Amino acid sequence: MSTRFARTKDGFSYTKATGELKRGLVSEGAICPSTSFASSPQSTYDVIVIGAGYSGLVAARDAASAGLSTLLIEARDRIGGRSWTSKDEHGNLYEMGGTWIHNQQGFVWRELARYGMDRNLKLSPNEDYSSHAYSMARRNGIEYKQDYATNEAVMDRAMRIFTNLPGASVQEAVPFPPHLLDSFLSDPKLTALYDTTSCAERVAQVEKEGLLTNEELAYLVAYIELCFGARLEKCSMLVWAKWYTHGNCSYKLLNDLLIVYKIATGQSSLARKIFDEAASTGKLSYSFESPVSKIIDRPSATRVVTSRGTFSARRLICTLPINVAGKVEFDPPVSALRQEAWKEGHVNRCLKVHSEIAGPEFRSWTGNLCDDDVPSGRQLSMAIGDQLLKSGNAAVVAFGIDFDEEKAPSKNPRGIASLFGEFDPELEKRYIGSTWHEWGSDEFANGAWAMPGVGFSTKYLKELQSRHGNVLWAGADISDDWNSFIDGAISSGTRAAYTVVEEWRRTTLPSAKL
Repeated sequence: MSTRFARTKDGFSYTKATGELKRGLVSEGAICPSTSFASSPQSTYDVIVIGAGYSGLVAARDAASAGLSTLLIEARDRIGGRSWTSKDEHGNLYEMGGTWIHNQQGFVWRELARYGMDRNLKLSPNEDYSSHAYSMARRNGIEYKQDYATNEAVMDRAMRIFTNLPGASVQEAVPFPPHLLDSFLSDPKLTALYDTTSCAERVAQVEKEGLLTNEELAYLVAYIELCFGARLEKCSMLVWAKWYTHGNCSYKLLNDLLIVYKIATGQSSLARKIFDEAASTGKLSYSFESPVSKIIDRPSATRVVTSRGTFSARRLICTLPINVAGKVEFDPPVSALRQEAWKEGHVNRCLKVHSEIAGPEFRSWTGNLCDDDVPSGRQLSMAIGDQLLKSGNAAVVAFGIDFDEEKAPSKNPRGIASLFGEFDPELEKRYIGSTWHEWGSDEFANGAWAMPGVGFSTKYLKELQSRHGNVLWAGADISDDWNSFIDGAISSGTRAAYTVVEEWRRTTLPSAKL
């Protein structure tokens, strides 16, 4: 069994008092040793799973639990993919990627219940500190402050008006969000209309017609850009409508689904439960720090070429994020349409930064920025009081859009305080230090949670889901259900594993050889 907590190469931390920047954070998800085999692995497997994010983890566990010899290959030195938890020297936990879960996300909730973790939760929102229990927003140079009850009513109205296009109901465009493109209830023309309309176009429309005020748009625009990790012109109304209908067209429910409930012991603790169960079957082998360079698919078997060697299996489940999948060579090549989709990629290049702020008051605060004329060009666009640290200080987590590698915090950590100061000068004065992950320059992700851009879903999604010989695809990026969420990753991995297991059960083919 691998060491429980170890240092991963991912992530950064910075302390203002010392001026020290560190790369690499301690995580329960770090796997040490990096392989399960001392020398040569077995010659062939029933299934290879590429990627140890949630999709790959559940696929590997389900396959191994069914009796298949399973090899899990991961480029990183940890599990979790784009959802992982770091732990500092004081025992504070920080979610570096995917964070929040909800009982209406059935696949992730089933995993929590499976491991007795469904009561192991805590909340992000907090109104204990009345002096800071408000949400601020700034747009067109005007700043607003709303208490949370007022903000809920404002956002509910704004979302309803914004999401219903002229002559088109969002419930007609996305009548059943798990089946975005091919629900028996949906109208393909409406689906296409929503997907080819950008959120920027819709904002211009509602503003021109006076349907929403600058104040309403200040909060709404920041919220949508947070969801996409991108500016409005890149954001598809169809993808936004899917999220909105997942929340039953209610801001309160949508917000509960997106940024309220967290696992108290961290996302990595759940990922570790899944990994440990898979390992306990005796059918799982694994190789971490093993980037894949080539996949050779033949009718009898598939070979996977990695930095640690070449492995063979009868089936392959590939969970590579769509923004980096194109780096891998396929023989035979994947379709031209899939290659085009990989080249375009999704639009989310979010930066996520946790900062310690002296005093507890900002624990109850939320900030939203819509104006690009701030000194940084708006590297951060939304910030939320996320937790109280063991020091008694507040931790504020901030999100950026359209990550610019030239302005990465790791290149100028002293400038992080001023980024937070663009929300409120008091944040800069009270700034102590930060912990973060630069997803936009991450070589194994090149972006955060996957958010398809304008026109992407109707053009590419079905192709991205389609099988390629012995290669099955899985992951939050291409899930039908909670696409881009932890829940979508789990559902997609579950489906792929079920297919592989059923095919294995139906056949008596001998072990594959090339």
